[in-house]
Amino acid sequence: MRRFRFQTKLTIIYLALFLSIQGVLLLAFYDTVTKNVGEQVQDQLAASTRVFKQVIDERIIALGDKAQVLARDDGFRSVIAPALQSELQELVESGTVLSALKNFSQRIKSDLAIIYDLDNTVVAVVPDETKVSRLPVLSDQLKDHAETEGVASTIVAIDGRIYDLVLVPVFAPDLVAWIVLGIEFDQQAAEEIKALSPIELDIAFLYEKDSMHELASTTSSDWVEIESFVRAHITPDTQNLFRHSFSGQDYMFNHIPLIERNDRQGEISALVYFSMDQALAPYYALAFALSGVLAFGLFLLVTGSLVISRSVTRPLRELARATKRIAAGEYAEVPGSGSGDEISDLTSNFNLMVEAVKERERRIVFQSNHDVETGLPNRNHFETVLKNAVEKNNDFTIAVAEVQQLAALRSVLNHIYVNDLLKAIGARISHSANVSVARLSTEVFIFILDDISQGDVSASLIANAFLTPFDVKGIAIDVSIKMGFSKFPTDSQDPVKLMQYANSALDEGRTSPQGHAWYVEDKTDDFKHRLSLMSDLREALTSGEVNFAYQPKLDLASGEMSSVEALVRWISPSRGFVSPDDFIPLAERTGDIKHLTTWALNKAVEQLSEWRAKGINVAIAVNLSAGDLLNRDLPGAIISLLGKHNLAPSSLKLEVTESAVMHDMSRALEVMNMLSAVGLELSIDDYGTGYSSLSYLKKLPVSELKIDKVFVLNLAKSDEDKILVRSTIELAHNLGLKVTAEGVEDQETVDLLREYGCNTLQGYFICKPVPANEIEIFLETQVK
Repeated sequence: MRRFRFQTKLTIIYLALFLSIQGVLLLAFYDTVTKNVGEQVQDQLAASTRVFKQVIDERIIALGDKAQVLARDDGFRSVIAPALQSELQELVESGTVLSALKNFSQRIKSDLAIIYDLDNTVVAVVPDETKVSRLPVLSDQLKDHAETEGVASTIVAIDGRIYDLVLVPVFAPDLVAWIVLGIEFDQQAAEEIKALSPIELDIAFLYEKDSMHELASTTSSDWVEIESFVRAHITPDTQNLFRHSFSGQDYMFNHIPLIERNDRQGEISALVYFSMDQALAPYYALAFALSGVLAFGLFLLVTGSLVISRSVTRPLRELARATKRIAAGEYAEVPGSGSGDEISDLTSNFNLMVEAVKERERRIVFQSNHDVETGLPNRNHFETVLKNAVEKNNDFTIAVAEVQQLAALRSVLNHIYVNDLLKAIGARISHSANVSVARLSTEVFIFILDDISQGDVSASLIANAFLTPFDVKGIAIDVSIKMGFSKFPTDSQDPVKLMQYANSALDEGRTSPQGHAWYVEDKTDDFKHRLSLMSDLREALTSGEVNFAYQPKLDLASGEMSSVEALVRWISPSRGFVSPDDFIPLAERTGDIKHLTTWALNKAVEQLSEWRAKGINVAIAVNLSAGDLLNRDLPGAIISLLGKHNLAPSSLKLEVTESAVMHDMSRALEVMNMLSAVGLELSIDDYGTGYSSLSYLKKLPVSELKIDKVFVLNLAKSDEDKILVRSTIELAHNLGLKVTAEGVEDQETVDLLREYGCNTLQGYFICKPVPANEIEIFLETQVK
């Protein structure tokens, strides 16, 4: 849409005032002329319509007379009567009747001739049936009228052509057949009717097909244009007399129904139309003269208005230029005129807006470069600082510091306390090493040491500083820190690799006695090996190298295998058997766990669907990682997957570890509640090895607690394990949870767990993890 300048708008306003006066005079003139011409055209179309209907009536009378002559012709009847007898059917087949009909049709110049027997069956048709595929069906009403009056007429549409039909009975001496003769309303017929009109009008014949009007014939030279017009504008609601643009001109149309729509066929009609532009042509010379006077007045008006509007719009153009400077980042104020008028007020308000935009942009830039929770610089800001440091080409060290115990603290502290703790941690690191600290992720901070020789000293200072507990709103909190260092340019000159190498050193620092480590190039092979392992894992998930082994769970109450746990097994052609302890923790750290989870859920649901088809009704338990519990889209994805296979949510069970829940308890709890709300059962896996506490267990929407196998393997021999397992079962039952014991490997352990009231058992004593085909055999054996 075109936008006009204010100066142009002022000119347009002046122009509108001028045109409003001239328009009243022109409108009165135009209205009088067009009204008079319109009435004349309507009268002419009405007269042409009367002539049109008279011509049609005359055609019908003439055609009816010819049809009656044929029906009474003794020679014709002598052929028809015996041909319609079943014993002389060969006369029909030999073409005698068709020949007689064809001769008569040619003699009277009819476009269509049909003989029907008394059963409405076509005996003969001219032209033959291959050219006229859809013949009219004779209605009882039409036949009754023809039998009573001697002749009946109608108009029909056949294969896109419109015919004027007459129907007469054939008696010999009784009624033996019906003769139908038809003349097409083609272009020639339309031209003949047009020639009888006193004005140069056009005629089109229309028929209705599938609730849409179609063109059968017309006097117009442009068939495509009139056909498009008919389809678009002739509807059941169209008035008989209407005006519309057509072929670039204004036309008056008269829509004349010839046959109303009924159960057998749609409406058949004629369209008579005449150009209003042609009728108004004699008045164009006067209109041109008036236009010349108007154009000269417009020239004088525009010239004067431009002079006036230019002085008004000059300050506005200055404001427009200022907006472009703002878009380019230049926030300079626009000097005001000081005149005190509306333009001056606008300039003042514009300058206030500039200040507000500057402030908002400052806040946006700050937020994009700072952590929302702590206000510390974020990864984006640090990467910019690091890039600038690399460009200066001075030696420096990157330090990555990871806060320990933070996951556990999140389970007992609300987010306000945690945020205050993180701010205090950042401030203490900054103060101890005299550096600017950025927050890299949930538990990781990063900073640059300008003195490359002071890395170990700074690490010691920071570690010693963390010996003093943090005071957060009156609560003393102990946390420790682990660090990793990389050096520029010794280790790399690439900012991304420097951060990557510092994180690699942090992996070593977590287990180092000093609590920190420097990047060592020899460790790169191990790092590359882990990256390669993840790359192979992603490929293995699609190539079929990764599969499930299923271990059943025995329900002690019923003695049945209520469910199976799906355990990931990876057999690599190049690496051999890859232990889950080797690739699952690494996948969680690299983010590749999401690919493994997607594969596991799809595989488990597909296996469930296959087992349901075989009549195997057991649930499958799948393990989720810490990253999965932070994915708010997970519940919807699982329900969609189950729905795709027509499976109930109860057929799939999800197991999560305590450490996974504690990684970010607030978000994990939110996702777990969503999973539970849609009917999925949740279990706490490996209970007793993580952050076992009543305070968090009460909050979780779980239905089952699985005791880790380390407490079960030596249960028959260890009194301490007996006390722990028994108390855990009682605790879980008091909280309304079922209990599963993992690692059951002997009968004595089974008897003790049964005595303690354990609900479900899982272990090698019952069945080791086996492939799907073997677990099916095991389950069938148990049923027998």
